[in-house]
Amino acid sequence: MSKQDRVFVVHAPIRNMGVFEQFAELAARLKPYGRVEINVSNLAEKSAFEVPPGGSPWHEYASYNPTPHKFFPSKKLAPFLPAEHVKRNREVLEAKREIINRHGIGAAFWSYEPNFLPEAFYEKYPHLRGARSDHPRRGCKEAFSPCVDRPEVLDMIEETIAALVEAVPELGTYFFKTNDAGPGLCWSEWLYNGSNGPAFCKHSNMGERVRGMLDAINRGAEKGGCKLDVHMSGNFKESERDAIAAHLPENATLRRRSRRTLSLSSGVSAQYPLRGLFNPLALLKQMQRFGESELTTVFVDFRSSYDRGYEHPDTAAKVIDCIRDFLDEPVYGTLPMLERLHAWCEQWGGPEHAGRLFEALVALEQSSEYRRAAFPGFRMITTAASLRYLNRPLVAMPEKLSSEEESYFLPYVFNIHEHEARVDYVDVHGGRMTPVRGPGHHGTDPRVYAVDGWRKTVAGICDELESLDGAPEAAFFGKVARALRVLSSSMRSANNFWSVQVLRDRNVEALSGDGRLPAKVGSWTGDADLLFLNEFMRDELDNAAELVDLLETGGMDLVCHNECGEDEDTFLLSAELPQQIRRKMKIMRDHWLDASRHLATPHK
Repeated sequence: MSKQDRVFVVHAPIRNMGVFEQFAELAARLKPYGRVEINVSNLAEKSAFEVPPGGSPWHEYASYNPTPHKFFPSKKLAPFLPAEHVKRNREVLEAKREIINRHGIGAAFWSYEPNFLPEAFYEKYPHLRGARSDHPRRGCKEAFSPCVDRPEVLDMIEETIAALVEAVPELGTYFFKTNDAGPGLCWSEWLYNGSNGPAFCKHSNMGERVRGMLDAINRGAEKGGCKLDVHMSGNFKESERDAIAAHLPENATLRRRSRRTLSLSSGVSAQYPLRGLFNPLALLKQMQRFGESELTTVFVDFRSSYDRGYEHPDTAAKVIDCIRDFLDEPVYGTLPMLERLHAWCEQWGGPEHAGRLFEALVALEQSSEYRRAAFPGFRMITTAASLRYLNRPLVAMPEKLSSEEESYFLPYVFNIHEHEARVDYVDVHGGRMTPVRGPGHHGTDPRVYAVDGWRKTVAGICDELESLDGAPEAAFFGKVARALRVLSSSMRSANNFWSVQVLRDRNVEALSGDGRLPAKVGSWTGDADLLFLNEFMRDELDNAAELVDLLETGGMDLVCHNECGEDEDTFLLSAELPQQIRRKMKIMRDHWLDASRHLATPHK
């Protein structure tokens, strides 16, 4: 891959123009290595008009979806979108244009296509209704994408893309996702409601359907005065991928079916809502593909899930510096990678700390791989955000909480059934979390022992990263350690909530009703499960206290939250998180004895 052919697309959904300027400056550091573009597509605000009255978790997570029609709606669609919302999105876009031009870099546009449209639009144009594209177990109202087999819909796409390209002539890359989180293609097997759409296009070839949409995008770009490099991703079965790949125009790529693209991730998406977890060995492994001749586009991904947040600027800067260093002198293979990591550690830690820093960073990558394999069910985006483990009280009988006690967390738990959101700690988006307990599990103890072993390893890594006094990058790696400690706290919460729910499930009869009087006999244990419940609640109380301290001494900077004035929602934590955790602790203490009115205490 020559420098002339290489394109770097820096991807981060930033609404704060001061922060966007920082990221544009970082992106510009890659200019010696090829064309550089930065994503400019994120919305100025949530598309609140898309969320139905009473709320809907699925609509919440799709409400930040950037699509061209929210900036430049076609004439048909414009009357059905809030004009002020469109105006504010354009204002953010124009502000970003000024910044990228100052830094001499290009633009990219990330999108969801064809995204669902307002019902009022289909009332006016019923024949343009395409597939139902919402997730039926995650939303409270159905949503439909437009049918791209209709020429009128393709005309709308062409019109919108032409307006976008005209307004942003710096645009070089258009990349979008489909069949997930909002958009959907008629009759695809991966539609969450099952394959569906209007009858007339049921037997259309998926490759031809997608080619029609891509041709409309290309016609719009040509009208606007440029040629785009188009990349699409999404959920498809393999036969659909085969059909799409066979019909792609020259300028289009189906990601994961092509070696033309590489994604270099800082890890913020996988760890959301946490940011700041710098893992240079993982980055070196990703960069091994730079040696492939087919590679032309490199996505440098600082975006977190559903456009709610972005990587910490300090971490993004370190990632960019590592990419530059690698491109100046590439290294391939395990030993050369480790030697390069050690060389970086000599820069970051100085001669005195290089060896210990190197060992800590190797251990960090090993611990990350182990966590993904040993307890994959404990995902940060669900445990910390959509289940609200960070700030909701862990009590043995959540059904006893008052409406006032639930008011600050329950509305944000991702669940279309309020009762299940209240009483089932492990209901994940309509399914159930099922971590693998694996070796070490025994008897009636429900905990996932792998979490405890992993946390001990992480604690040792943090101790090493926090003991780099006098090192050139001591402050930076102190932040990495703090982020790791927040991650460890979140996994500890996940284990405690999981364990309590196992106990609730197997004591469902005993915990029902108004309580019972225990037998008046001596017992060293009483009901053994009550001892487990008390142990996990106590551990979570201590965990919450430690987490508050972490957040109040710099940790909030490492947690994505509503710092730009957005409303707290299912996937966006509140700036009041430390206060909410203190509230969690008080509620837990107020309900400490709930289970002991149903399960027998020891009687020694």
